[in-house]
Amino acid sequence: MSEIERKVNEVLHNVNWLLESHNSFAELIQIKGKKVIIRCVGHCAGCESDCVRVAFRERMPDINLVLQ
Repeated sequence: MSEIERKVNEVLHNVNWLLESHNSFAELIQIKGKKVIIRCVGHCAGCESDCVRVAFRERMPDINLVLQ
């Protein structure tokens, strides 16, 4: 497992416990260099608070995050 994949999985682990309370989750789809594609499922997929993007921005500001 690459360092970026390890960090992505760590962020997802930390954010998913919050999303679970809303019957939602986020999962890794693909990593290509610094481009990370995450799929959000459930009620939080279209949420305006954008918790997933905020979590990644705080912990991994140098990646190009794509949310699906």
